[in-house]
Amino acid sequence: MRILIFFIIILSFQVVSSCEKVIDLPLNDAEATLVVEAVMKGCVGANYVLLSKSRSVYEGQNFEKIEDATVTVTDEGGVVFDFPHQGNGLYRLPNFSVEPSTQYDIEVNALGRVVTATCLSPSKPKIDSLTYLTLTGVFGVPEGDTLNLISFHSVDNGAEKNYYLVKIFRNGEENSGYYLGNDDFINGIYYEAQFFGSEAEPRDTVFVEMISMDQANYNYYVGLSNNINSGPFSAAPANPPSNLNGNALGFFGAYSTDTISIILP
Repeated sequence: MRILIFFIIILSFQVVSSCEKVIDLPLNDAEATLVVEAVMKGCVGANYVLLSKSRSVYEGQNFEKIEDATVTVTDEGGVVFDFPHQGNGLYRLPNFSVEPSTQYDIEVNALGRVVTATCLSPSKPKIDSLTYLTLTGVFGVPEGDTLNLISFHSVDNGAEKNYYLVKIFRNGEENSGYYLGNDDFINGIYYEAQFFGSEAEPRDTVFVEMISMDQANYNYYVGLSNNINSGPFSAAPANPPSNLNGNALGFFGAYSTDTISIILP
């Protein structure tokens, strides 16, 4: 079978500096901005809205959480769901879940402004199976050591344009990277994709979550990955494109998901 690898792996690296000349830049002390992280999935308990306030570049990266906002999500049938504050800027409705192929609207009232967004959840993706290839003494694996290259198998829905984000968990811990791609080369076909950079050891439990999203959310993650991967001589990073209306940063996503796991021998 032809293997079609269409994912981009995104890795975060710690930047270490040493003995560099300090240059003072005339940065503007910008007004604080509302930051919205709204994740809705098709499973109970996995839905939340996290609200914070961006700070001046002189005040570090610890964003202040917003605890007095009003958050509602409305489905295409007009049913309104109130997301109460749970503490530390987190708004959650425990029994809420997203239905596939359904439009959702969010409204956030915070910092004296109203932020809105609309998202159409895609059809549910389908992971057929997980397999593994045992590696020893090849591809950088030392002689005597054994790693397993994990692959997942799926069928793309040819009736719609699809955008995917795939997360890998090993022994309950999420890997530092994720995989992002679309169906440009796999439209409507059965395919296999290998998780290079996420090899597992014998007796590990590997859990895979496949997230199907709309184009606006895909563009947000692409913009985010471009910022993460930018080098020291790249242009100054820009905020990822957002689907929010009303002077805010972040995103609102209504996702359809599928999960699968495998225990390696």
